[in-house]
Amino acid sequence: MLSKLIILVLVYIVCLCNLLFVLSPFLAFLLPFIDYQNGVFSVSSPLVFGLLKVFTTAIFSISFLMMMYLFLDFILGFSVFISLKNCKRFEKYKEYDFLTPVLTQVKEKFDENSIRLYIKNSNEINAFAVGSLGSKNIIISRGMIDHFLLICPEPKMFLSAIRSVISHEMSHLINKDFIPAYIIMVNQKFTNLVSSILYFLFYNIAKIINAFPSGGRASSFLMIYGYKFFNTVIIAFNSVIVYNLFEFIRKFVSRSIEYRCDYQASKAFGGKNMAFALSITGDNGYFTIFSTHPKTKSRIKKIEDIKMSDDTIRPALADSIANSIAFILFALTTLLFAKLAHIDLFIREILINHENIYRKLSYLWHLINKIY
Repeated sequence: MLSKLIILVLVYIVCLCNLLFVLSPFLAFLLPFIDYQNGVFSVSSPLVFGLLKVFTTAIFSISFLMMMYLFLDFILGFSVFISLKNCKRFEKYKEYDFLTPVLTQVKEKFDENSIRLYIKNSNEINAFAVGSLGSKNIIISRGMIDHFLLICPEPKMFLSAIRSVISHEMSHLINKDFIPAYIIMVNQKFTNLVSSILYFLFYNIAKIINAFPSGGRASSFLMIYGYKFFNTVIIAFNSVIVYNLFEFIRKFVSRSIEYRCDYQASKAFGGKNMAFALSITGDNGYFTIFSTHPKTKSRIKKIEDIKMSDDTIRPALADSIANSIAFILFALTTLLFAKLAHIDLFIREILINHENIYRKLSYLWHLINKIY
């Protein structure tokens, strides 16, 4: 649980750092209004209050859009569709019919009947898993299957190795290890969306200010070049420090997740089978979209003596708790910025004046119909 929580906290920090992109236009907009007297910088309170409200509204918008996208993604599986590019269901290949009983065994052991197995047309030695609320998928590359066929001395060992790999990926799926990657991806999408909108508004406001007869050109110049400076600094900070630090810590922490997947696969079909599968993948094992794997030797040492269990393999309770905490934290943050941006008051005003708003919208719709 601790490893999963650490990764989710790191993801949340990266998401907050991405919001610095949204901050760039605000910092630049303030530059012409900053007053320096007696060694103290100051900005007029009404302006600060207005910008703070717009900023908190922007953060709320990003958080809310992220939550809606995550919700829709879990139902409709947009990200899964992208991840399955160049992949086909194994049933479409006659030469992979041998995978049918293997997949059936894994489904029964993990009590997951909705899993789909895909073959990726790639020579890389790789396997990974992607999922949503309505779709759970395991992908194995042609390269891995061909490699196992070449290395394994007999069919029984080959099938055991493939089954162990599928079980390892099944552990990723049932414990929802794909959530941190999804959160970062969605955050980047909507941060860029809101940042683009604010960028458009900022430059148009700067053009309007440029037309002012008194100090307009100087203020506009200061705002535009101030924005370019802040944006460059923020991009450099995110790419050089934030992401590199995140990747370093993530690679260190995520090893325990791989150990858990190895353990659950070993409990499902025996540690010796999982150890053999790992031993024929190379020094570093195969890689996945979830995390960098620890050294193969250390993974084998931890699992080779694990006996196969008769029990059904269930999601780890600690990981389920960590996933729930992440979504609760996400929801609370969204509500916090909604409160700071006075979204609740805005909604209350709409509810109170809904009849008047409805009449105005009806009149507008009536005019549009007349025009067209």
